Parts: sequence; C-alpha cells; structure tokens
Amino acid sequence: MKPILAVLVLVATSLTLATSVTSASADTAPTDTDLPKTVSADVLPTVQINGVAWKQVIVGDIVYVGGSFTSARPAGAAAGTSETARSNMLAYRLSTGALVTGFAPKFNGQVKDMALSPDKKLLYVAGGFTQVDGVNRYRGAAIDLATGKATSFRPIFNSTTNAVAATSSAVFYGGVFTSADNTARTKVAAVKPGDTGTGLLPMNPKVAGGNVNDIVVSSDGTKIVIGGAFTSVNGSSKPGYGLARLEVSSGSSLALPVNDEIRNGGTEAAILSLESDGTSFYGTGYNYGSGGNSEGSFKSDWATGKLTWLEDCHGDTYAIWPTADAVYQASHKHHCGTSGGFPETKPRSWYHATAVTQDVRGTNIADDKYDYPDHPGTPRPEFLEWYPKWTNGTYTSAQQSTWTVTANSSYVVYGGEFLKVNGVAQQGLVRFAVKDVAPNKVGPTLKGAAWKLTGSSPSTGKATLKWPGNPDKDNATVTYKLYRGTLDSTPIKTVKVSAPFWKHTAMTFTDTARTSGSSQKYKIEAVDPLGNISRSDWVTVTIR
Repeated sequence: MKPILAVLVLVATSLTLATSVTSASADTAPTDTDLPKTVSADVLPTVQINGVAWKQVIVGDIVYVGGSFTSARPAGAAAGTSETARSNMLAYRLSTGALVTGFAPKFNGQVKDMALSPDKKLLYVAGGFTQVDGVNRYRGAAIDLATGKATSFRPIFNSTTNAVAATSSAVFYGGVFTSADNTARTKVAAVKPGDTGTGLLPMNPKVAGGNVNDIVVSSDGTKIVIGGAFTSVNGSSKPGYGLARLEVSSGSSLALPVNDEIRNGGTEAAILSLESDGTSFYGTGYNYGSGGNSEGSFKSDWATGKLTWLEDCHGDTYAIWPTADAVYQASHKHHCGTSGGFPETKPRSWYHATAVTQDVRGTNIADDKYDYPDHPGTPRPEFLEWYPKWTNGTYTSAQQSTWTVTANSSYVVYGGEFLKVNGVAQQGLVRFAVKDVAPNKVGPTLKGAAWKLTGSSPSTGKATLKWPGNPDKDNATVTYKLYRGTLDSTPIKTVKVSAPFWKHTAMTFTDTARTSGSSQKYKIEAVDPLGNISRSDWVTVTIR
C-alpha cells in the first residue's frame, strides 16, 4: 500500500480540503500503476430473468446460467413483456448479452451449481431437480453443450445437491444428501463421469453437522476442498470446521492450516462458496451468531493449505471469482474498516459487488468499535475502486442483490435477484467489461440539484463556496473545477483528488476581491480520468 498525496492545483486564494493523505486505489485508470485495473462499472445490456441466478459458467462466447426462473427477456424489456420460456437454465452471448435461442434444457427444480468438464463438452449440474426434459435425473445431471440435451449421466441423490466439481476421472457432489446411488454417502460423494447409476467412487468422508455448500478440486485432481456449515470431518473439527481438504483416493483429511483462522460452521455460520485458479483456492462466508468468525473472503495456497490473505469485511459474502490481477466478490458488505476498506455508516450503506487485489497489501486491524469477530495482524488485500450500485430484488426471502460472480480476461458477469444496476433496469443478470471493451460512460455520481453547491458572503468582497465530495463508481481520481459566471471561462479553482470514495469529503473555497453588492454565479463540476463530467446547478451569491 502506497500513501499518495491529493494533488491541489491552486488557482485562487483559499481552499479547505478534508482529504489530504490517502491510500492508493485502483480502478479503470489507476494513478498508481502498482495496482491492477478493474472492469468498468458500465452496465452492459444483458438478457434478464424473472427469478434468481445461482451460478454462471463462461465457455468461449457463451455464458450458461443456472438458477430458479421460468422466463427470460431482452435487456430493456419490462417484467412480463417479450418473455421467452426458460426452465431454470439458459445461455446468452458474452459479447452481446443476447439470449441463445437454441439452448433450452428444462429442469423441474432449481439449478444450484454447474461445472464444466475438462474437455468443455459437458456441463455437470447440481440442484433440487428430479427431471430434465421430462426424464428422471435425481439432483445430478450432465448437459451436452453441443445439443443442449441431458446425457445418460444419472447419479441418484436422495436430497438436494448444492455443489458440483469435475475432473476427467471424477465428478464430485456436495449438499444435503445422505445417499448416492442408493449407497450411504453423507453430504459428499464422487461418481465416474460416465456414470449411469453404477459409477459411485469409494471416496466417503464422514461429514458431521451442517451441509456442504461448495467444492473445488486441485489442478492435479488428487485433492478437493469442501466448504459449508459442517462442524467436523472424519472426526476432526480442526481442520474440519466449515472447511476440509480431502484426499480423493481415500477420502481422508489433509492438513489445512487456513481452518485455524477461518472458523465458520453450525447453524448460524458457514463457508458459502469456493473457487480455484489452480495454485490457490478462495472462499467466502457468513456469520450471524456464535458459530463463526468470518463474513468476508479469503485466499489460501493449494500446496500448503495456509492462509494467503483474509478480507475481513462484515456483511455476508456469497461468491468470489479470481482473475489474473483482481478478485471479485458478491456480497452485501457494509463495514470493511478493519481491512483497509470503507467504514460503517449510519444509516448503513450496502455494497453488493467489490474487488480486491490478488496480492497482500497490508494487515487487518482489530474491531474496537462494533464488536464484530476480527482477525488483527492477518494479511489482507487492497480494495480497488469499483462500486456499482445495486437495487435489491424480492424473489428470495433474503431480499438481496448479487449471489454469484464469474469472469474471464475481458468480462465480469454477476447474477442474482437484483432489479437494477446503477439505476438501470436489469434483472438478475448483468455484464461488465474491461476499459478497452466498455463504453466508459460512468462518471462522478452526483449531478444537478443532487450535488448541492452552497454559497454565502461571510464578509465584504468575499464569496465562500462549499460542496460535498463527488466520487466515481470506477475511478478513484476526480478533478473538481469551480467556475464563476460561465463555463466558458477558466475555472477559478481546480482540485484533483485521488482517494477511495469514502475519502472524497466536503471542500470549501473562498473567492475574494468581488465587488460589494454584486451578484456572482458559481457552478462546480467533477471530471473523471476518462472525461466524464458531472455538474451542479448554478448558485448565486450576493456579495456583501
């Protein structure tokens, strides 16, 4: 983390700037080249759904979506209009957001998770369904991506599957079930990829307590990590409390030092999601009582199982996705002050999509104010300046926005039950893109009457102007320009601020040597590095 100084370009006499020394912050055009770029916050038009998306999988230019919904409609279409039937699964073009018309398998229950086969020909599916296209498939199925039809793959689970992961030799399932293929398997099972009902593999770890929510597989296929609300695995709770690393061949537990620090399990806490990039695995969680200590996300090393970093925000984190430089999260974070991020506010502010660095940029501090579980002294990443605004949905009883995030080198796609993004109607699915692809039209947030410039004349010949900070959703640097009389003139004050959004605080400038009794008009504008401008209304000051 590099401290940087807000740059002040002084044009006139007096300025009070509350933000002076700030933390480095990355965005689509970071001033600190030591930090990675994020995608833009521009909302790219994407097919919409009438329910909730739980998972998205990108395969080339196609995005496969699983969830709980009955129809899709084009971007811009109001709910109930221009609808196309889709039963809990659909596909759309990553480059355009348009629905793929020839892909429409019908699941009679929700799809909770999907995993791509190594050869990218099959999509393995987990969920609460019992039929696909009218044929029995008991909570496990495989879709042939070339035809959009279910294959003969048909493991049988006696209750919901929450998670699926695949290698060329095994397909792993996790969830609520207590049997697989009519054989005892508690919450974790492995089956052969060609399974037609007799391909259950011997791996049989003993999972006690709550359910398994997610699974990731090591790059060599010999190990898996499971996450959930369980309280022990193979008789051990350390490791084994909400997290466990298992040997595929035997189902035996392996060392997992990250579980010494991340402790989520039981009825009021859990690990909610896991992802892997081959060398590291990542997890997210929630904690609502005494059973856990983490609501943020973490990164851990596959080779050792040790903690790399812990993002110690408060507000449940539902999903995570690592890219080469940044890690994106879906959540409802509200307090990241212990981890170098935005503070708690009153009334509370929620952030449903965030991004952090891949590498360590500091250490977490104790929470001495709100009495949340904390992790002082542990390594943390840096928050990047990327904060789209979301409108919660009402499809689930949780009334949240984002539930899942997936990305490739050019796009980040979010899914959930949200109704709007940045004020744009866009239900359930949305795309964001890197600067070279995006329109880059997101500017500083406030404008017009919503950005309140005030003016007064406290003494003879002077006008004092005050304005609140006006940060941008995807740029840390904002240049403030104050005009007198006309926008065609040179600004009487220019202030360049490079800071996280919560440090763009109120500013004051005093314009001197004005004629007593005259009326002066003033306007403030905010400009981001890509040239997007937001302006206040004019304010008139009568000079004393």
